[in-house]
Amino acid sequence: MKKPVICHLSDFSPEYPGTFIDSLLFLARYCRDRMQTDSFCAFPEKARGRRWLQALHDEGVSYGFVPRTRRAASCVRTLLRDYDPLVFHTHFFLYDLCPVFLKLTSFRKAKIVWHYHDLIELTFPQRMKNFVKFQFIARYFGDRCIAVGDGVYANLIKGNFPREKLVLIRNGINTHRFLPNKSIRESVRESLGVSEGQTVFLLLGWEPLRKGVDIFIRAAAEAIQHNPNSLFLIVGRAQTRDFISNLFESSQFGTSLRMIDPQEDFSSLLNGTDVLVSASRREAFSYGIAEAMAAGKLILCSDIPGMREIYGNSQGVWFFPTEDSNTLSKLMRAAQENSPTKRNSLGEVNSRFVAEQYSLERWAQKVNEIYRSLLSA
Repeated sequence: MKKPVICHLSDFSPEYPGTFIDSLLFLARYCRDRMQTDSFCAFPEKARGRRWLQALHDEGVSYGFVPRTRRAASCVRTLLRDYDPLVFHTHFFLYDLCPVFLKLTSFRKAKIVWHYHDLIELTFPQRMKNFVKFQFIARYFGDRCIAVGDGVYANLIKGNFPREKLVLIRNGINTHRFLPNKSIRESVRESLGVSEGQTVFLLLGWEPLRKGVDIFIRAAAEAIQHNPNSLFLIVGRAQTRDFISNLFESSQFGTSLRMIDPQEDFSSLLNGTDVLVSASRREAFSYGIAEAMAAGKLILCSDIPGMREIYGNSQGVWFFPTEDSNTLSKLMRAAQENSPTKRNSLGEVNSRFVAEQYSLERWAQKVNEIYRSLLSA
């Protein structure tokens, strides 16, 4: 007898697991406890050998690998030869059509859930693709589509996704992993060479244009003229380094601007900083913002669609108009002028807000309710 499972098809293969793998593991555990149903995860071949796979193994979650080609459906079918998929749950865009082929050919009773973590482009060619994908495939073969944030939800509505099959479930994070820790803070700041009273601003710049690295640097260059006792950190790799090297303002900082590689223990890095800046031009649901809020940090955030709806009810999140480096610079100076006690107070507000609204417990419960409703129907 084949083993019933929730099958996750995930276009995810980075070096570090981040919150996404935390979420998959928590959801798998939740479904096992509440539905007595195990999970199976399929990742791209590029994920083979990643250290974070050990966490799935330790949790008893089965997994396999599929190519990023048209052969994906047949490979998933082979991986599932000993399983009975009750639900196909896709994450990101790549494997959306894979479960449709599998449902038509092999697993007629399986339900299909698409999970959109990002915005779709609404160019004319993309609208034509959306018409086929949303108005035909999703309407007749899909069962639900989960949007991770308000901006994604509105974006899908504009793309003419069937409203009756669309649901908003904002992402969650492991709030227990992102907590303030004084000893870790002191250790990280010492390793970074942070001087006494220095304010540390952090930007996640893995995709520099989208993440607004240029906006951040222009604002920081102005802010540091008024208060030089600051350190500006940008997380990224070669693409980000090349992007920064082509910006005129980047030559004005000396040692006050630093690039650092992505780190597996992001919670420790957060503990060593004071302010997280999100200067993004486009964002669905920022894990980084939620994690920094849980860690008790002040947030400076660009007012792009969806962000105010997600984080606007917390006093520790300060918004500035998108691409407005002048206003961001003023907020940076305001953050510098605030006493550590005041910043900590705003950070505590953020930490409580995220714990109440965006915990993995809350997220997993809502996703599990989707599964239950589909299977009971």
